[in-house]
Formats: sequence, C-alpha cells, structure tokens
Amino acid sequence: MEGLKSQELAGLDEALTDQEPGWILVQGPIGSGKSTVLAQRVREGGGVLYHAAPGADGDLLADFRELLLARLGEIPVPEGPGYLPDPSAPPGWQDLLLGLVDRARFHGRPLLVVLDGWDKLQAARKQLPRELAEALDRAERRKAPIRFVLTLDGADPSSLTGLPDPAHTLTLGPLSLRAAARRQGGRSPGDAFHRWALLGAYPVQFPLSDPGATWEGAVIRRVLEPTGDLHDLPLRQLREGFQRPGRYLSILRALARGPLDWSQLREGARAVESGGQMAPYLNRLEEMGLVVTRRPLGAPSDARNRRYRLADPFLGFWFELVLPLRSLLLTEDPAELWANRIRPGIRDHLRRWLPVAVEEWFRDHAQERFPAASRQVGGVWAGEAEFQVVSWLTNGQICYVGTRWEVEPSGAEFYDDLKERMLRTRYGIGREARTPVLVLPGGMTEELRRRVAADPLATVLGLEELMGSSSQGPEPGSRFVS
Repeated sequence: MEGLKSQELAGLDEALTDQEPGWILVQGPIGSGKSTVLAQRVREGGGVLYHAAPGADGDLLADFRELLLARLGEIPVPEGPGYLPDPSAPPGWQDLLLGLVDRARFHGRPLLVVLDGWDKLQAARKQLPRELAEALDRAERRKAPIRFVLTLDGADPSSLTGLPDPAHTLTLGPLSLRAAARRQGGRSPGDAFHRWALLGAYPVQFPLSDPGATWEGAVIRRVLEPTGDLHDLPLRQLREGFQRPGRYLSILRALARGPLDWSQLREGARAVESGGQMAPYLNRLEEMGLVVTRRPLGAPSDARNRRYRLADPFLGFWFELVLPLRSLLLTEDPAELWANRIRPGIRDHLRRWLPVAVEEWFRDHAQERFPAASRQVGGVWAGEAEFQVVSWLTNGQICYVGTRWEVEPSGAEFYDDLKERMLRTRYGIGREARTPVLVLPGGMTEELRRRVAADPLATVLGLEELMGSSSQGPEPGSRFVS
C-alpha cells in the first residue's frame, strides 16, 4: 500500500513469499492499515482473507465456510487416515483448518490464509488457538506450503496464548510526518502541516482520492459534515475495539489537551472514579496504540515521572474541538460552525502538536540542518527547566528546542527565555556544543534575527524545513492560522 514505510512492506513481502509452513503476526493500532495492505496482497497473489467482525462462534464459523467456498471453490476437509467426517454436520473450525493444510499440500502451491481480527475470533471461540496450533503442527510435519497471518489491534499478546512463536512479526503504525502530509493532500508547507495536525497520520484517515481543496475545505467536508468519512470515526473505533467505551472516551477526551501527568489526567478524566481504576484503562489504550507514555530523557524505565499524550493529532483535534459540537453539526451549517466555533480554537491544538512534529523531524531528518543524526530525542521536565524537545546528536551536540505557534513574528524575548532555560537545566551539562533551536512558523522580528545571527550555534526552523518535500507548490493564505 502506497505510503507505508518501505521497510514494513519489505518485511511483509519477505514473510508472505516464504514457502515454509508457519504463521505471521501483523499488529498495530486500529486504522494502521493492517486490513488494507493484506487485502491488497491477497488480491494480487491469491489466498483467503477472513475479516472477522464481533460476533458469536456459530455466525463466524458459517461466514468462514462461505468464504472458503467462494474463494477456493470448495470447503476443504482433512484427508488421510483417522478422519471420519460426520455426514450430518458441516465441518467445524478444526476440520477447516486441517483441511486447508491438506489442500495446500495436495496442490503443492503456497496458500495464504489471513485471519484478520484474531482477537475477535479468539474471544468468540476460546479453543481456537489450540486448533490452529494443531493445524500448524500438521503443516510442519507434512511440509505443507501454507502460511497463516493473524492480525491484532494493538500489541496485547494474551489472545495468542497456546500458539507457537510466529515466524515473523510485523508492527504497523502511523506514517511519518511528511509521508502522512503527502497522503492527506498537502501542497504547501503550511497546508501540509495543517492536514497532518488536523487529519492525522494513520492510513484509515487518508482520503481515497485527492481532496483537491484547501486544508480547511478538507476538514469541513471530511470531519464536520455528517456524511464525511472522518465525522464519527473515533467513536466507531471505540465501539469496535472496547467493551466499555465510555471510560476510554473520557481519558481520550482529557488527553486531547495533553500531554498530561498522572494527576492532571486523573482530574480531567471525569468518568474514572479513582487512580487505581484508571490504570488498566490507560494501559489498554497504550496497548492499542492510541496513547503514548513519555518519560524525561535520562530517566529510568520505571520512573514515575511520566506524561501521557495521544498518539495521533487527529484524535486530539476531534476529541477537543469536534466531539463537543456533534449535536450542532447535525442541525447547523458545518462551514459556519467551523468559522465561528472551531477555527478560533485550533491555535492551541497546533501549538500542542508542533513539538511532536519537531521531535519526529529530529528523529528522521536532523542531518538536513545539522552535521549528525539524532541519537536520542525526547523531552526534559520536572527539573530546573523544562523543554518539550531535546535532541542528542551522534556527534555529541545537544539541541535544546523552543517552539512557538504565533501569527506575529517572535521577538528577542523568545530567544532569551530559551537561553536562560539552557543555563538552568542539568541535562547535557558539560557539553560545549549546546545548541538553541528556535521553531517559529510565524517568523522573527529584526531584533531576534540579529540576536540569532550573532550566535554561531543558534538554528531557526520553520514549516518549510519540517515538512520538506511534502509540499508540492505554493498555496497562498495557507501558511498557518492564529
């Protein structure tokens, strides 16, 4: 699928073309493109893809039989001694899985069987992992060229208990900043950044065709209009992926104004009654790839000084600015609501997500402006000074970043504040090449320009540097909004 990272596709192609029997795990958050990329592989190379919906065992089994009949022209059953079919009953899961193994062996051609939504299948039939394990064992003993592919939303391994280790594990996630902006239709640097910040980086959120409008027009049509493909997407995902979506929604809604520490999140999540109650819900959201846990640079992995934020900017925009207006969007003009109620509020959203974009830029593109790549990038807080982004480069240089989302050019006081915090922090102390980095989409005053020019290490980045080649040409009036 266009847009997925090349190493992910290469890993998947290698796994699927291997003719040795076994199984492959493809995991990732809801909307990360698991179903889409596997469906494309089945269309191109053949095989069977079963997309499981939440349901009862009997219904899922009946659907699987119908799928096999339609794709293979038969309902496969095991062959050889020891198999005595019940003529009065259709084959069950175990017979079908064993039958697929024998069919692959008999035909001598590789057979790909995708069980998309394994967690739903296993929830409906607890013994299915054991039955699949028996089929895998049979394939190994008979050298049958069959590959099963199981998909999981998130990274929770509990539904895989009872299975042997997978031959390959592939994890899909959001696209990179620039790749996502291109897939969302970004044209100029400002247009590209806004589309990333408001429409997100997951493949399920990309338009099926070139939207052709400004970023504002794309947001109104796709998110605010009740017929838009993204209008209620987060709610649909919550209902599909969680049994009690109300408390998860409360946490996600609070984190739309994140990043937050534990006490701030506890105060903001109104549907969660205690910290002990919140912990398992928060852990599940992290397993599902919807929430990211951050620790300060240099802190141990078990440090309690953590902050939590949403994994994708679209979720932040939707939960903060769209969800409260869902009822109005059903009865009033979405364009007017955008102009009067939503557009004035996106400044804070863009301010929150600009450091996330900068952190990703350092991780992937630091060598475009610095003499070395980034070895480590993250944030520093709860000390003498706070930085949302600090990057330690492989040459030992440390970059301390200040970001500011303003319409008006920034003055010298922004630079002075950054330098003062650099003097107070202990992180990176003793390093000579301590570099102030100013990220200023709104530009600089002449005074700040002179101040930066006098500092040989100071570096200024704008949206042109962050978005790189994701822009395809100028689009007047789309640089940024207040």
